[in-house]
Amino acid sequence: MGLFSFAKKDKRTYYLESIAEAQKKSSARKFMKPSDTEIGNLKPNDVVRLFFVFNFKTNDGCRAERMWVEIIEKNGTNFKGRLTNRPVYIKDLSAGDTVEFTSDNIATILVKSRFDEKKKALISKRAIEKSEINWAMKDDPDNDMDSGWRLFFGNEDDNYNSDVSNIVILSLENVLSFEPHLEDVFASTHNAFEWSEKGMRFVEVHE
Repeated sequence: MGLFSFAKKDKRTYYLESIAEAQKKSSARKFMKPSDTEIGNLKPNDVVRLFFVFNFKTNDGCRAERMWVEIIEKNGTNFKGRLTNRPVYIKDLSAGDTVEFTSDNIATILVKSRFDEKKKALISKRAIEKSEINWAMKDDPDNDMDSGWRLFFGNEDDNYNSDVSNIVILSLENVLSFEPHLEDVFASTHNAFEWSEKGMRFVEVHE
């Protein structure tokens, strides 16, 4: 076994996403992996984000928890860290648990949080089914936990959107697990964005 081997991983209800493998299988828009230099400069006490992918299905279609881990040990491209989040879906993992991972599992390096990821957004089921958001607009929040963000695949019509059974409530954190480029959108003061395939980013909409 290697220094940080994942023994008995098949018995867990989750596995850590390999960002390189996921990039091969999915659109480049799904990942914003740090550079090799940024990862090489990591040290103990730095905080990184990993994708904990479920080995089970959820009612709301969420496929992973996107959680922060504080590095406590580094050995080349291998790391040990302490989970700083409290999992919502994963029951065999708790805040404070030690997590072993490699540089390939690192999706994001923590920069000071610019918004509350626990707040909720309304998202169409079509966007969840397609695992893709192409239109984001911000409305007045309905309550303290509502971010105000309304997220769509892009071809939903008024009849579809008026049916409440077609709308799901998700945390911004869960949304970012499959649309990481929305991080800058959620931190913005602008209230409407659409995905630009040419620019490979969300751009402001002005009407």
